[in-house]
Amino acid sequence: MKRGAWQVYEEVLRAAQGLGLEGEEGEVVQGLLALPREAFRTFAQGLGLKPKYLRHDLLPVAFLPEPLREALRAGLPLWHAHRLNRLLRAGRLALEDLQGRPPEALKALPREEGGVDLGAPVWLYPEDPRPEALAPGVARALVALYSLPGELVVDPMAGYGTVVEEALGLGRRAWGGDTCPKGPRVERADIRDLPRRFQGEAALLVLHPPTFASWLKEEGEKAPPEERYAAYVEYLQGLLDYALPALRPGGRLVLVVRPRHALSPREWAMGRDFFLSPFERALAEVSPRLRPFHYHLAVRRDGGEAWHLFVAEVGDGGLGG
Repeated sequence: MKRGAWQVYEEVLRAAQGLGLEGEEGEVVQGLLALPREAFRTFAQGLGLKPKYLRHDLLPVAFLPEPLREALRAGLPLWHAHRLNRLLRAGRLALEDLQGRPPEALKALPREEGGVDLGAPVWLYPEDPRPEALAPGVARALVALYSLPGELVVDPMAGYGTVVEEALGLGRRAWGGDTCPKGPRVERADIRDLPRRFQGEAALLVLHPPTFASWLKEEGEKAPPEERYAAYVEYLQGLLDYALPALRPGGRLVLVVRPRHALSPREWAMGRDFFLSPFERALAEVSPRLRPFHYHLAVRRDGGEAWHLFVAEVGDGGLGG
């Protein structure tokens, strides 16, 4: 297993004590930095480290602000810690921006224009003129949180291709398809063909189907909406059945749905709970290997739009179709 920077740093401190360097952590590090060049080189090589890396990257950990040291302990890559420290010194960040945030949230600092705060309980995003499109900042956050560089991100109902664009920009491989593509990186493809295209390959799959209102309009049904709700849930279950085989074991599925904010008088009279996400109902009928993992709420900054983002994880047994 690859060691994190903090584990390597602790090994260096233990080895320094073996040389007879004692005192507080900073004093031990200063003692190492004061070693003659050849002695320092021999010490570094004895630990399997390059002298320049030890001197300029690893030993300065002793002098980083405590929030960054805590983040290193939690797995933050060393280069991110130094990047954030440079931003602190330049006045582009404050210590308050770092405190209490998990490593993935720190990686996203400072936020790009239109980005979201990964550490916030609610993701706020700016207005997007595209109807029912996932905001770029939200798509970028999902890709950053639930995939790694080089991994495959799949969006089988890609629309404008926002997820694909953000995934490629973050160094992932990405594929997007849609029956009516609206973006240049989206292939004309039906989600029903997805199991033949990908089998257990995707680290992240984002499923963003039409909202209930849009689906009703496309269906052209004359029946009252509340009588069509069960059919919408069945429609979602079908989408999940097509999408899940593309995910690898341990892969993440993000389900994007718009919550309802009000009930009609007829709905109240029926006593139905329409605030429950249709995806929650659909998920109840899907393979038990798809485990709930996380949940996010994304809200437009003016409060005029919101999305539920349900995240599930595929168990080790996979979901191959």
